[in-house]
Amino acid sequence: MSEDSRTLALYLLTCPHGNMLGCFRLTNAYASDDLHWDVERVSKAFQELCTKGFIYRCERSFWVMIRRYLAWNQFENPNVGKAASKLFNTITPPEAVKALLATALRQFSPLFPASVLDEFGSSLKPFENPLKLDMETRTGTGTGTGTGTGTVAKSAVEHASHDSVKQIFAYWQEVMDSPKSVLDANRTGLIKKALQSYSSADICKAIRGCSKSPHNMGINEQRTKYNGLDLILRNADKIDRFIALDAGNARPTAQSETIEETNGRIMAEILGSTTVDRNTFDMEVS
Repeated sequence: MSEDSRTLALYLLTCPHGNMLGCFRLTNAYASDDLHWDVERVSKAFQELCTKGFIYRCERSFWVMIRRYLAWNQFENPNVGKAASKLFNTITPPEAVKALLATALRQFSPLFPASVLDEFGSSLKPFENPLKLDMETRTGTGTGTGTGTGTVAKSAVEHASHDSVKQIFAYWQEVMDSPKSVLDANRTGLIKKALQSYSSADICKAIRGCSKSPHNMGINEQRTKYNGLDLILRNADKIDRFIALDAGNARPTAQSETIEETNGRIMAEILGSTTVDRNTFDMEVS
């Protein structure tokens, strides 16, 4: 394994998202924030762990199952087995992933109530890697019925774009501590437009850059946060500036800017004013 995949493997074994079953939902954005990696780096490491057989992962729902987790983490007593069965009944991964987990429980966890697994049958037949199945669905190499190469290719592109939009929005929710925000048509359109010129990683850097700005995060006289996607992704100029801020390469040109001037500048940004004094707003790359 590469160093990145080994690091991600250790993270999966110890991260707060995990549980006693070794099966949990984890988006690229959450892992990116915890590891301080860009989203593309996380995605690449996840794909390697799937290829190497360390995990199964559904890329549509972001559910992860560590393949031999239960072999090395046996339940200590029947009570723990019962607690695990309650957890098993509450998690909601895709059926393919849950069937894989049921197989692992039957094979490695004798203290797990067998009756809970009856619906999955008694055989220990191997299951395909959900990542592989997902890729076959996208490329049209599986056994399902297709509607032509052009349609499959178009569907794959649209699906990949949709995944990127969801990942970026989830990252914004996490960084800005806004879990109840909704991915509506306006936010979807903003992200899709930004993806035409920027990578997912760069957009996430811009989001993180905004979070590093005290004024944008509410340290101002109005005590109001100016950290919405409509501001961060308004245009290329905004995105570039927040990316520079994330890298620590941006600073206000006017170092003597007063609080009143700062608040006026931010309000002009929000209102989309074209008359704002750019000398108090421009950022220089050192």
